[in-house]
Amino acid sequence: MKKIYQYLALSMAIVAASSCKKFLDVNTNPNSLTEATPSLILPQAIVSAAGLSNAFSQSFNAFSGAVANAGGYGAFGAFVTYDFGTGTGAGLWSGTYDNANDFQYVITETSGDPKLAFSTAVARIMKSFDFERLVNQYNDVPYSDALKAGSGVVTPKYDKGPDVYKACIAELDKAMADITTAQASNVTNKLTAGADPMFKGDMDLWKKFANTVKLRMLIKMAGVPDLKTYATTTMSSMNTTTIGFLSTDAIVNPGYEKTVRPNPVYSSLGFASNGAVVSPSNIPTKWMYSWYTGAKLIDPGRAKVIYRGFPSTIINQLGDESAGVPAAAAAGSAFNTGTNATNVLGVSKGPTQGTPVLLAAESYFLQAEAYTYGYLSGDAAAAFKNGITQSFTYLYKDVNNTVDPSKNVTADVNTYLSDNSTSPLVNFALAISREQKIEAIITQKYIALNQIANDEAFNEFRRTTYPTIVNGSLDPIATFASRQSISTHADKLPTRILYPQEEFNLNPSNVPGNINKFSSLIFWDLN
Repeated sequence: MKKIYQYLALSMAIVAASSCKKFLDVNTNPNSLTEATPSLILPQAIVSAAGLSNAFSQSFNAFSGAVANAGGYGAFGAFVTYDFGTGTGAGLWSGTYDNANDFQYVITETSGDPKLAFSTAVARIMKSFDFERLVNQYNDVPYSDALKAGSGVVTPKYDKGPDVYKACIAELDKAMADITTAQASNVTNKLTAGADPMFKGDMDLWKKFANTVKLRMLIKMAGVPDLKTYATTTMSSMNTTTIGFLSTDAIVNPGYEKTVRPNPVYSSLGFASNGAVVSPSNIPTKWMYSWYTGAKLIDPGRAKVIYRGFPSTIINQLGDESAGVPAAAAAGSAFNTGTNATNVLGVSKGPTQGTPVLLAAESYFLQAEAYTYGYLSGDAAAAFKNGITQSFTYLYKDVNNTVDPSKNVTADVNTYLSDNSTSPLVNFALAISREQKIEAIITQKYIALNQIANDEAFNEFRRTTYPTIVNGSLDPIATFASRQSISTHADKLPTRILYPQEEFNLNPSNVPGNINKFSSLIFWDLN
């Protein structure tokens, strides 16, 4: 625990050393702690948080049903059995705490100076974003005792997941209020585009981002009986007018470059900087592919930009290692439609693309759910369609975050609606009951997050059981559970990842015991 919670200086040095002058435009010695100023730490911490977004997504690509094993390879082990241990996800834990440490450093160093109010607020927002992700995968985590550099707290207590959520919501509220106050002041230093690689200093977008993350947490809490009153009351007082929610994608791009610092998404799903194909042993699942081919829904528009060679992409069912399973194509990753360094559309666009942190599509689907349940007042059908539209829009953008001129988002969305004219999962008016509406919203969110935020897609499946699967089935389009799963859960899937071994070694008196990867649930998972 020491190196995560106490030795902040080490974290600062690592983060500073990992930065690059070309990307952050700094000319300080990254190994000197006297140069680890908030102005240096904040932008690099935002970039690191975006990298963690991709790390979380790719860590859950098999759990969420996005990825299967290709033929011609062996020793898949826990990838197909789910028989993982305390090493799985360890990097997510340590990386997130290191990242949160950096945001806490910025808060500590800037909170007393009104001129730096924007920097303080952004750090509060991103620290809360970090802890939300930790709770979503680990449930109880150190929070109130964590990030106390120099305090001597080397074995921090674990806080309950709901309490961490509530603390993060309070931090988000303070950040939004402080930004609003600072915007009315003439003394606050504005964040430059170089200091803010996500929103380029647009503080209204930072407030929308904070409000959207807050809504995401509250919706998860609202389904828990003991937390419903808190969640619904808090939602009823949300600022949905002057602040509102994200209607544009939250994307980080500090100036990625192919040979020096390629985008992490492209490095995971496209090509390496030397031109080698990345992760050729990973190919799409038959389950996920069925949402595009007509087996479940018809969606060639998005599929053509996501999958190489659609509709003839090489696919498999997770856990099928029989002799007939095809090997991945030698031309490139199944999740990239071009050649190395080309500017293409889809999820894996090119080495200089931005890294998505939270899509506008997800924002609209969150709003649609809040409207459907009556947590907020609004048009659920309109928000639902906007979610689909924004999903098409993001996938049709190139590395410059510009919609390709050959694509017509409106026309293709309308085609999608007409091609699936009898499906309540696409045409919201056909979803009669509230539960049918929620199923449509979560299913469309699941599709929109494919290979972009696999972790959140899996979170929402655990919370809602949507999209619907057939428990225990071996049919590759009826379930995304592995054929080799050893899970004892009804759906044959894991329910969480385990605390890293480091916690048992260094904080044994506090780390929760008796955690089972197939039966221990995150607090918002009632299934």
